[in-house]
Amino acid sequence: MSGGDLPQAPVSSHSFRYRFLRGLIRIWVNLFFRKTRFLNPEALAEKGAALLIIGHPASFLDALLLITAFDRQVHCFLDQRFLLGPMRGLFGWCLAMISFEPEGDGFRRAIERARGVLRNGQALVMFADEQVAKPGEPPHFAPTPALIAMHVESETSGQLGLKIYPVHLFLPVAQLYSSELLIRVDSPLLPGDYIAMGGNLTEHAKALAAASEEVCRQNVFRLQPEDVRLFLSDLEDVLRADLMEDWDARANWKQKLDGFGLSQFVAEWVEQLNRLHPGQLVALRDLLDTYREAQRRCSLGRIELDLAGEWVKTVWGRIACWGESVLGLPLAIYGLFNHLVPCLIFYRAGLFDNRAGQSQRVKWIARVLVVIGCYAAQILLCAAWLGRTVTGYYALTLPLSGVYLWRYAWLVQQRSRLLLLGLRVRRESAKLASMRKGLIQTINVARNIYAEKLEQVQ
Repeated sequence: MSGGDLPQAPVSSHSFRYRFLRGLIRIWVNLFFRKTRFLNPEALAEKGAALLIIGHPASFLDALLLITAFDRQVHCFLDQRFLLGPMRGLFGWCLAMISFEPEGDGFRRAIERARGVLRNGQALVMFADEQVAKPGEPPHFAPTPALIAMHVESETSGQLGLKIYPVHLFLPVAQLYSSELLIRVDSPLLPGDYIAMGGNLTEHAKALAAASEEVCRQNVFRLQPEDVRLFLSDLEDVLRADLMEDWDARANWKQKLDGFGLSQFVAEWVEQLNRLHPGQLVALRDLLDTYREAQRRCSLGRIELDLAGEWVKTVWGRIACWGESVLGLPLAIYGLFNHLVPCLIFYRAGLFDNRAGQSQRVKWIARVLVVIGCYAAQILLCAAWLGRTVTGYYALTLPLSGVYLWRYAWLVQQRSRLLLLGLRVRRESAKLASMRKGLIQTINVARNIYAEKLEQVQ
């Protein structure tokens, strides 16, 4: 069963099934998105004929989101292919959607039902059907919404007061940290102004379509031109890096990357994505920024390892450092136990602070006196509890454990940390290659969808 198997819902005010299903979908939307935010809820009149034009191609999800976002009932004009299946067909019937077939009598009947919605002073939602032109030619919106508006308004000689509202959506996708759905209704266009001018109705419809298209293209959620240029530049760097890695893996490959850059086709695709689906472009940019940040961390790690010295580049140097880091840990813990009280006194007295302007000589004298005093107290306590023989051995280990604790602290800061950094860089380098492949695959999928649309008009 599909949307065509159910009877078309009559054009009416809020019905029980519409309110009930809209309430259920609102609960789902609130669970899926953190928030649905209207940037200017007062822009859309609560009553009166209203034609809402969405500035990107139709989707069933967008239709549901719009129905739940507006308090007043809206009728979505939707291609029948989006209502295939029993559940979608039932949703379309309960929510009074107007399904249409692209050609034939079914389309004409759907157009008449859309006119009926507007004549009854209700709200109609139509998605921009962008007729993708061949490469090098700008695409244009289909004039169908403007023709419907002009015909309905002309039937009342411009007295209906129909308003056309361009609507901008920002739909977050899975990659984004924010899951806020944003909706902005732009200032209305008035078909009545064109009717008052007289003349050819079709020509006025074309002018109205061009005006609505211009507003829709100025999507408030789109990236600014400078951000788009940065995205394209970063994308080119990623693609060049992937290509270079692929060539380096081939034996005796001599070709260089000189002259390789993004094609005009990719730039046109990004521009279209920025106009029609800014949420998708923002998600791609977010993925690209995540990759560049991971790449930056790896590069900084490699630079630090290169400047660390020859020991970190040799196998025996790393083995010696790992061995001392592991075997010396018990001795360092013993030294820390013996020097815990002096360290606490240093911290409370500010003796760890080496800021300029303070007398370092006085501080070193104070540190030595604190250590000697603590040693004396610990030796006396040991003599009272464990006897002179054990105390003699313990007294010898006190300064030795302190010296090694100092040595181990240096080892952790200067050597062991670099060993861990090397492990992290190698792990993140492998992860970086996987991230780059996934990013390129995601971009290729989105680009291929655009390419398929171009092929349909060639």
